[in-house]
Formats: sequence, C-alpha cells, structure tokens
Amino acid sequence: MIRAAVCLLALGAALASPVQAASDKLRIGIFGSGKGAGPLLTRAELRECPAIEAKVVEATPAAARDREQLEKEKAELIRQGDALKAELETLDRTSAEAIETYRAKVLARDKAIDEFDARSDAFNARVGALDADRAAFRQRCDNRRFDQADEAAIRKAK
Repeated sequence: MIRAAVCLLALGAALASPVQAASDKLRIGIFGSGKGAGPLLTRAELRECPAIEAKVVEATPAAARDREQLEKEKAELIRQGDALKAELETLDRTSAEAIETYRAKVLARDKAIDEFDARSDAFNARVGALDADRAAFRQRCDNRRFDQADEAAIRKAK
C-alpha cells in the first residue's frame, strides 16, 4: 500500500513538472497594434477575424478607385452643365433645329446624371457595408488576444 502511494506521488510530480508546464504555456497573438485586452478569442471568433480583415483590406483599394472614377464623372457632368449654360446664352431661338439639338444634349446630360446617381447610390451602399465591416473588426477583433496554437490549427485545417 505504501508502495502504491509512492507511485501515485511520483506520477503526480511528473505531471506537474515544469518542463511540461512550459510546453503548455499559451503563445499569445494580438490583432491590431495596441495591447491585447479582454478574454482570448475563441476559435470561432478567430476564424471570423481574418476573414473580416481580408474583406476590408481587399475592398478598400477598390472603393478608392471607384470614388476617384465617380469624382471624375461628376467633374465631367459639371463641365457639361457649364457648357450647356454657355450654349443656351448663344442659342439661336428662331431655329427649331438648333433648339432640338440643344434639347437632345440636355436630355442626354440628364440621362447621364440619372445613371451617375444610380452608380453613386450603389457606391455609397458598398462603402456603408465596408464601414460596417471595419466597425465589426474593431469591435470583435482589434486589440484582442488569441492563442497562436489555435490560429495554427485553423490555418492547418484550411
């Protein structure tokens, strides 16, 4: 009986050895550039965070390009409007053909404005979704700690 007790104590000491405790120590990673705070991310949360981050990183340059294109189109529409105003001042109002030509130009510009408004609304919706993704990343992931072993396991599973 004493011998069994000694064996159990030796087994318990071996399990609590510092070598094993050191190998089980968490390696902490952090999303963002600040100090990690709060509880560790769960594996489910850790799966979501890189996906959200990748979505934001991928969509940002495209949104910037779309914005630049819309600004160019807007400047062109403004330039066309100024040109039409100047043309109206010199328009020969006695010529039905000149009036119809001017009217066709105005209708074409109005159609271009309507198309611009539709593209602008779609762009604003995409930017709103991108902002929501950024906010979700900041709230759920930014400056949150995670176990790097969990991250490695998730990457290995993919």
